[in-house]
Amino acid sequence: MLSGDGDHQAGIRAERGSGRLIAGRYLLDDVLGRGGMGTVWRAHDQLLDRPVAVKELHILTHSDEEQRVRLRRAVREARAVARVPHPHVVGVHDLVESEDRLWIVMELVQGPSLAHHIAETGPLTPRHTAALGLQLLDALVAVHAAGTLHRDVKPANVLLRRDGSAVLSDFGIAVLDDGEFLTTTGELIGSLEFMAPERVTGADVGPASDLWSLGATLATVCGGQSPFRRPARPATLHAVAYAEPALNERLGPLRPVIEALLRKTPDERPTAAHTRDALHHIAAGHPDTEPLPLPSPTAHTSRPSPLLSDADTMTSGPRHPAPYGQTMPTAPHTTSLRPSPQPSSRPRSAKRLGWALAATAVLAAGVGGALFLTGMLPLKKDPVTTTTRQAVKSTTGWQTVTGVTVQQGDKVTVRFVSGRWTVDHVNIPMTGPAGYNTAIDQSLNGAKDCKIKPQAPFGTLLARLTAENDNLPIRTVGRKMTFEAATDTTLQLAINDTADRCVQDNQGAITVQVSVTHQP
Repeated sequence: MLSGDGDHQAGIRAERGSGRLIAGRYLLDDVLGRGGMGTVWRAHDQLLDRPVAVKELHILTHSDEEQRVRLRRAVREARAVARVPHPHVVGVHDLVESEDRLWIVMELVQGPSLAHHIAETGPLTPRHTAALGLQLLDALVAVHAAGTLHRDVKPANVLLRRDGSAVLSDFGIAVLDDGEFLTTTGELIGSLEFMAPERVTGADVGPASDLWSLGATLATVCGGQSPFRRPARPATLHAVAYAEPALNERLGPLRPVIEALLRKTPDERPTAAHTRDALHHIAAGHPDTEPLPLPSPTAHTSRPSPLLSDADTMTSGPRHPAPYGQTMPTAPHTTSLRPSPQPSSRPRSAKRLGWALAATAVLAAGVGGALFLTGMLPLKKDPVTTTTRQAVKSTTGWQTVTGVTVQQGDKVTVRFVSGRWTVDHVNIPMTGPAGYNTAIDQSLNGAKDCKIKPQAPFGTLLARLTAENDNLPIRTVGRKMTFEAATDTTLQLAINDTADRCVQDNQGAITVQVSVTHQP
């Protein structure tokens, strides 16, 4: 089940000893590996005469309350897998108590973990990664349909059968939608670099959290490195919660899919259906992957009820996908810049701090109100921010951003979200909103008349305000740009290659987020 170092395995065998008969039926052989919750043995089912994997859980069945909590967690693990019969989910055969321990008898997968495989042979190609991603996605959909969350999707928990197909394993920290709350003080369970931001921050988790971990897994096996791994645990936690992923150029057409899956906000991640379409598109060998659309407001409403479990406490088969869809702009939403309420699952000390800050704010508001009534202090309204997302195509000229209104004095921010495009899909690779490097840009000097802004590289994301003045100044956006509007205006965006006669060989699109902050 799990790969491990040979010398380490020999030490385990010497310590615990093979050849034991568990529950009068399962004869232990050698150790396949050891994880946080248990040791996994290769064994033989003497009753049915078949090889199996037996997970010896590192908890006793007769102990204190903390051990009993962990025991219930282990039972839930077995139930979680047993209720999801799926060709890409490891099968559970039995759950037995022996030698005052709990043992889970599972399907023996005759192959390495995905982590071990890429360590031995190197990163996978985008097409191979997409094909495995489809199998894991279907497995997760089945898991979620059973009311279960895996919560620890990572390359080490993906096993490869002899035919190369993927099997999702190790449901050791899975949470069932059964209304039971289990916590163990002082534990943060799971692999930090594959843990969704909402788990790190203590917010609600759901199926979108597993899809985030799937995105991090695919980025690692194709790019050759984890997008959030840092030298120290606190730095890794901070990167997961707040930093943009470090994605390798090897991802190629996978990049838009992974960028969408790794969005920090769960409701902004693509649905399983959209993800399946995109992965199928790549696995079929189509390189022109477009940005994934945002899910509709009801897209994630079928997820299991969020549970506070032991995994939340912190200290330190195959389906036929629909045709690949087109990216559409999403409806805008307007929000005030007032601080948002924090989740009720914060530590008690944080709650006390929140009440103290709230009390201070109320006192300050009272003083300010009194000053306003006496004419000493004017009452100011909070600024309001309107945000929308929109796809910017490489095959079209200037495109007006819909869903936002820009007035004089407004602060406008354009931020790249995901996607790739090219100005010559036959000869030039895909690039992002910052455009091509100097070497590639200079190689296109013969077509420099096609540039909208001569000083910027081909492929750069550009912006203009159509009513700012008669000269229509053009701004170089790149990955992000913020500016103040000089007058009431309309915002337009384009790729730096959209003169009317130059777009026939363009391909791809990017998605941007536009925020307009207005001070009433």
